[in-house]
Amino acid sequence: LEAALATYVGVKHCVALASGTEAILVALMALGIGPGDEVIVPCFSLIVSATAVILTGARPVLVDVDPVTWCLDPALIERKLTDRTRAIMPVHLLGLPADMDPIMDVARTRKLSVVEDSAETMFARYKGRKVGSMGDIGCFSTYVAHYIVTGVGGLATTRDPDLYIRLRSLMNHGRD
Repeated sequence: LEAALATYVGVKHCVALASGTEAILVALMALGIGPGDEVIVPCFSLIVSATAVILTGARPVLVDVDPVTWCLDPALIERKLTDRTRAIMPVHLLGLPADMDPIMDVARTRKLSVVEDSAETMFARYKGRKVGSMGDIGCFSTYVAHYIVTGVGGLATTRDPDLYIRLRSLMNHGRD
């Protein structure tokens, strides 16, 4: 499953985890998000987007959504950035991808990490690119309400071999 999703998304690496929630939490941890940090999250999403940030000790910073896609509004991100902001978590919601180009522009300019919460959009595309392939880490869920169902489960994708090693180690209680 890991190899199949990595190939489908168009990245080199994928790690299977216990849940989509764990995928997001481990992704944030792999990026070094922790106490004192802030992560931009949309105000409209499953509570997991914010609680995973809280579980790292960081603070979720809520940003309003686009009224058409219900996804993070990139035009509003800059207003919420501080010197403690470390990452942006766009949530691709209800099968609709977030507007990733401007989100990635802000991330590159400000040197921020991007965790794509793709739990509800496993097969969606943004301008021909698959969700979960544009940020540093893409997170997916195989919970019963999603596109691929395993009862409960999650996956994290990345192009970065160092992030892959950290994801795999964190998922495996520090073992490589």
